[in-house]
Amino acid sequence: MDAVRQRFRPKCVVLQCGADSLAYDKLGTYNTTLRGHGACVKFIKEWGLPLLILGGGGYTIRNVARCWAYETSICLDTELDNELPLNDYYELLGKDKKLHFEAKQDIKNENTKEYLEFIQAKCLANLNSLEHAPSVGITDFIVSDFYNHEDIE
Repeated sequence: MDAVRQRFRPKCVVLQCGADSLAYDKLGTYNTTLRGHGACVKFIKEWGLPLLILGGGGYTIRNVARCWAYETSICLDTELDNELPLNDYYELLGKDKKLHFEAKQDIKNENTKEYLEFIQAKCLANLNSLEHAPSVGITDFIVSDFYNHEDIE
């Protein structure tokens, strides 16, 4: 992501945080924890650019709610207690009433170091083939009224 930032020099970031990558998602096949998911938000937030964070994805609602609560706390630089407070939706949290959950233990990580390095190299090569941020001057563009007031009766 640092290479993406250097290449395009964004003035702001829109980060879509799909929760279907979380462990135990009904449709997703990944095994990400809240801490791992949140680390991505922390990383981009540290750029210090204006940041809009969007939710999305996620099909195990109790974990989606946990994810968005946790990532909101990251945005607000606030630590949340791992013990979830009693509330009207407490029974929907499942048997574990904690904010954080562990990754599935029975899933083997099939991503070898060599494979990840290969993917990273391919991504960087693709990135380098894209046109970089333009260095054109900025001009004011004023849009005239949509309607011609003389045409309106």
